Amino acid sequence: MSRYDHTRPAPAFTISAVTVPDTIDAPDAADFIGLAAVRSAVIAELRGDTSPLPAPEIAAAELLPNWKDESIGSRGFVAHVDGRVVGRGTLVLPAGASECWAAVAVLPGYRGDGIGAAIYARLEQLAVDAGRRTIQNQTDYAAGIGGDSLPAPTGFGSMPLDLASTRFLLRFGFTLEQIGRLSSLGLPMDADVMASCLQEALAASTGYRTVTWQGRTPDAWVDALALMRTRMSTDTPNAGIEQSEDVWTAERVRSVDDHWEASPRTILTTIVVDAETGEPAGYTELDVPAEPDRPAEQMDTLVLAGHRGRRLGMLLKLTNLRELGDRFPASRSVETMNAEDNRHMLDVNEAVGFRPLAYSARWKKTIG
Repeated sequence: MSRYDHTRPAPAFTISAVTVPDTIDAPDAADFIGLAAVRSAVIAELRGDTSPLPAPEIAAAELLPNWKDESIGSRGFVAHVDGRVVGRGTLVLPAGASECWAAVAVLPGYRGDGIGAAIYARLEQLAVDAGRRTIQNQTDYAAGIGGDSLPAPTGFGSMPLDLASTRFLLRFGFTLEQIGRLSSLGLPMDADVMASCLQEALAASTGYRTVTWQGRTPDAWVDALALMRTRMSTDTPNAGIEQSEDVWTAERVRSVDDHWEASPRTILTTIVVDAETGEPAGYTELDVPAEPDRPAEQMDTLVLAGHRGRRLGMLLKLTNLRELGDRFPASRSVETMNAEDNRHMLDVNEAVGFRPLAYSARWKKTIG
């Protein structure tokens, strides 16, 4: 069903908290696997992505490292109908923050029966109980949706009004704060574009060198990565979205490395450093799935404030893309999300060939 069918009886549903299993093979992993499956299906639906979905167990195994990072503070609920997980709700409660992030998703065919509202009520109460003052949300939508829209206060982008997610969030008192763009780059990257852009970046970034690694962070760069991940939380455009400083330490870097070693995905990291002092200047990360027909995901990219204006963002991205091609030659595409008002990073992406694929809206609600 693509629309609500109010001629049928509303199904009986239950909502329960999700246990974070030690492994996906654990006896108590069923609800977590169901949560991951709902997440994958609804995100693909909203983005208009018709590619085959990852197997539920794979999707769950990919999510598990973040859920085990206690600094992120993930909590979840699932809705069951006749023993099947048909809805999920997640709340991210970052340590030491006044804000949190909520997400609600219900499978088609089970919408319009109060499941999403019941899940959201649980999430908001959990946020209030945790002493948070702001609850925030990000929703995706496909490119090319017409009709009336709600403009972002940044002046960049808008959210279609005739979407269930828009109506849901407005109903519960959220305000639109920012629009993001999901872009895709087909691989292998055009060799002439790579050579031209890399030559330009290298010419502008004399005095710097890049270092790349796959998987676990080398001992020599643990402190540098902790510093840059901390700065990532505060140095990117967030419009009206609240973002407390997310402090990373060497111990947290190592803990996350430990969790990711059990993941089916691989992190590919490139940093740029001042060749004379050895001080870090920026970093970028790609999250690579085991299946080459699924897109690698561009995660963080940041150049520290004192090193900007030298094309280091371009140097970082191109170096990591080149390493991706060398180490994972079967990879077919890369996807990246950037704020529509982050014109500098969009310029970098467009120059190397990224094209718009879908969009996302970031919302905020004051709860305390």
